[in-house]
Amino acid sequence: MTLPRPRSDIDRSQVNSLISAAVSNDRSALEKLARICLPRVRRTVTFSYGGGPNCEDLVQNAMIRIFTRLDSFRFEASFFIWVDRITINIVRDSFKKRRFLLFFEDVAELKTDREATPARPDEEMEKYRLLERLSRHFAAISPSRRVPLVLSLYQGYTVPEIAALLDVSFDTAKMRLRRGRADLLKRIKNDPYCAEAIRELSR
Repeated sequence: MTLPRPRSDIDRSQVNSLISAAVSNDRSALEKLARICLPRVRRTVTFSYGGGPNCEDLVQNAMIRIFTRLDSFRFEASFFIWVDRITINIVRDSFKKRRFLLFFEDVAELKTDREATPARPDEEMEKYRLLERLSRHFAAISPSRRVPLVLSLYQGYTVPEIAALLDVSFDTAKMRLRRGRADLLKRIKNDPYCAEAIRELSR
């Protein structure tokens, strides 16, 4: 079992076609694009923000900002990088308003997912348990280290890409990521559900 990362069965040209149609107020395209974006946005917010009752509000704020600014998207860039940048900025804005560490209280995405799918195969249940455990551990890491860690482990961004997304220097991004990894490793080393995550972090 590996750390969960977003997957999409739709290629860039298809996404760009959906964006063009959505900008022209094609309702079907808008709905399909929203279904593609929502899981990615929700998972990024859940891990970056650290869980809690405000997560779903931040998810909604991010989705609103994405779709109200859709006509400003430039097709030479990756749509998903653009979505991630908007989402991370929403989370960072929330940190500016609440300058203290946010601990895990409840994970809205996990709760919603569990209610929507009452019966799960064993493999899916194990993934759910890993996600829940990791959410708790991520929540105890300071936001400045947590956000780069989410971008690296979950979204798969490189250090230069993280630096660009967060508008910090390469050295700052690298330092925060290294310290965030160390914080997470320290927390999960005795957690049996996170054994695979430890192997990935140690590479």
